[in-house]
Amino acid sequence: MCLYMKVIGDGSAWMVALGIVIGLLGFAGAAINYPVYKKILEKGKGKYAFEIIELAKEISGEAEDKTNAK
Repeated sequence: MCLYMKVIGDGSAWMVALGIVIGLLGFAGAAINYPVYKKILEKGKGKYAFEIIELAKEISGEAEDKTNAK
């Protein structure tokens, strides 16, 4: 963006074009980032879901045991 707006560089046409190209690459990277994140998140949830459910049952079972003992 700084190249396009002539903040850095000499302001020549190729610097402006370079700034536009770098900016478009940045936009493409940002656009690809979210779907990749969602896929990795779903994979992680699938990998650990059973263990989390089992631990939650164990914890809630202990909590129920303590309340029943009082």
